[in-house]
Parts: sequence; C-alpha cells; structure tokens
Amino acid sequence: MLRRPFACTLLLCYLAACTSWHVEKEVSPLQLISTKHPRAVRVTRSDGSRIVLEQHNGVLSGVAARDVTEVATSKVSAGKTIGLFLGLSTVAVGIAVIACLSGPGCAYE
Repeated sequence: MLRRPFACTLLLCYLAACTSWHVEKEVSPLQLISTKHPRAVRVTRSDGSRIVLEQHNGVLSGVAARDVTEVATSKVSAGKTIGLFLGLSTVAVGIAVIACLSGPGCAYE
C-alpha cells in the first residue's frame, strides 16, 4: 500500500517546521559565511526587505555588504521539534482510540 511512503513524505514536509531563522549578533556577513559556511543566510537590507541567499555549487549570490543591516541563519528549534512530535503522537493515539472504539469487539458497546 501507499501508506508508508505517503506518511514518510508528509513527515519530511513537516521537518522544515522544526527550523527557524536566528539573527547573528555582532558579526558581519563575510565573517559569518567564512567561519560557519551556512547553506543559506537571510539578510535584511537597509530598506527593510529580506532576501534569502543560498549557496549553489559553491557560489554564493551577492548583495552589497553596506546594504545589509541584519544577518540570520536557519537553525533547528528544539521547541518546535518537541511540539511537532508531541502533536503527531497525540494525533496517532487519537486515531488509534477512535479506531478501537468504532471497531467490532470494542469493550464499550
């Protein structure tokens, strides 16, 4: 059946919910990129707009450093991860209870 591949695909889609952007304090974009080598950074420009710069094939697209007011990197959020797994566990237990109560041979008929 297709249940297992569908469930795995759905879980992988939810894993992105476990990350969030964290602003890097007191570091220039060049220092951040040269020391941490992130796959993507989100920069806030002086006009307030935000751009996500991703590294493809070793080449990082650019923005003038003088226009950047804030740099953020994507990191795993422990709170979101715990919340995701608790929520999914609650749904799974709820479905199991409903299936048990609505099926034949239920003790509460």
